[in-house]
Amino acid sequence: MFFSLIKIFVLTVFFSTSFFDVFALNDAHYEKYKISKNCEYCDLSDAKLDELNLQGSNLQNAKLENATLIGSDLSPKKMEKTTLFTNLENTNFRNANLKDTDLTLSKMSSSYFKGANLENAKLIKSDLSLGNFSQVNFTGADLTGAILENTNLKDAVFCRTTMPSGKKNNSGC
Repeated sequence: MFFSLIKIFVLTVFFSTSFFDVFALNDAHYEKYKISKNCEYCDLSDAKLDELNLQGSNLQNAKLENATLIGSDLSPKKMEKTTLFTNLENTNFRNANLKDTDLTLSKMSSSYFKGANLENAKLIKSDLSLGNFSQVNFTGADLTGAILENTNLKDAVFCRTTMPSGKKNNSGC
């Protein structure tokens, strides 16, 4: 009987410690991303990353469904002699809110943005090739010099949108 109670106590401590470690690890992972700007293959769904300097982020293969990045800067990180691009390749931004974000020179090829809000976003010279941007709100966005090769733009909203050529598109106003 005594040994059974000890086993139960040890198992309870083990599982409760593991349970809390999992939640602490998730919080630590989120905080680590905000500091390191590296979250390759991670899940930041529903994260609130508004008004942050996330220049040069690596979010390759990350999941950011329903995340908000309102007013955040995801443009390249400028170094002394080089510019580090922001890697968003194969990232899932479904229904994410990226209103007013700076995504200049970002690599977003093969990314999933279905239903995302890119209102007033700066996408200057970004690579959006092979991506799914269906039902995206591009109102007021700047796509000057962006690469749209084989990009799905079905039902996307263009209103006061600067297209890759520099011309304005008001087809969805």
